[in-house]
Amino acid sequence: MICEYGCNREGIYYFKRVNKWCCSKNVSQCPYIKEIIKEKARGRSPWNKNKKNIYSQQTLKKMREAKINIYNGENNPAYGKPGYWKDKTRSYHSKIMKGKVGYWKGKKNILKRKTIKEWIKDYPLFGKIEKMRYNPDKPGEREIQVHCKNHNCKNSKEQDGWFTPTRTQFQERLRNIEISSLDNSYFYCSNKCKQECPLYNLKSDPFKENNIVYTNAEYSQFREYVLERDEFQCQYCGEEADHVHHERPQKIEPFFALDPDLAWSVCKECHYKYGHKDKCSTSNLANLICKEKYATI
Repeated sequence: MICEYGCNREGIYYFKRVNKWCCSKNVSQCPYIKEIIKEKARGRSPWNKNKKNIYSQQTLKKMREAKINIYNGENNPAYGKPGYWKDKTRSYHSKIMKGKVGYWKGKKNILKRKTIKEWIKDYPLFGKIEKMRYNPDKPGEREIQVHCKNHNCKNSKEQDGWFTPTRTQFQERLRNIEISSLDNSYFYCSNKCKQECPLYNLKSDPFKENNIVYTNAEYSQFREYVLERDEFQCQYCGEEADHVHHERPQKIEPFFALDPDLAWSVCKECHYKYGHKDKCSTSNLANLICKEKYATI
């Protein structure tokens, strides 16, 4: 397929509403359309250039009052109410908060709402990959500690060391393992350890086999064929279809992803109501793959 917007590159994305193929996700990113937009904008000047007295006296009065109210800070009766900070720049916020202490400053023991047993029970995969303990220097506070990923660090698992992670570190590691099904966002006790560790900022496992056996163009052609074959009708409810459901999940059997005999057209609501539910939901399939991956650890 060729891009139908004038650049003559390969058309990868199909826009159903206008029945056209494009080389980019957004039409404005097509090189030919980009040049047209630049030509139209070339030579134009801002609408308020060299124009004076464009605001009425009433508008100027409101602007002055708004600035006075901002500088008054807590003395302003609207302070703290919903919508107070709307349309106000960061510089005004900094002037009001100058000299005040942030709410979270000095608060470190923030991972004590759940016990370690509760974390392992709610997130079994996370508990299997990451080892946790309570800080022995603070008995009774239930401050959770973990290992640093850098093997040369004194706080690493190899050197039997521990440190207390921040709330953001803990949540990001948990999210990547349990929700995104990825093994990244490792725990690091310092920026130095993060930069020295060879696994930092590694987007994927270099030894992992790539299971994708088709290109984006091939998949787009397959999808269009299935929708046209079913006359763009959902095979569950009969409404207009814009999704293609696979009988054999792509995550488990990617080699059948382009087989039209094992796919049919569905609408978005039916796709997730009937196709991706219970054991066949995308999250359960991702967790199944992760559990198989870490079964030998």
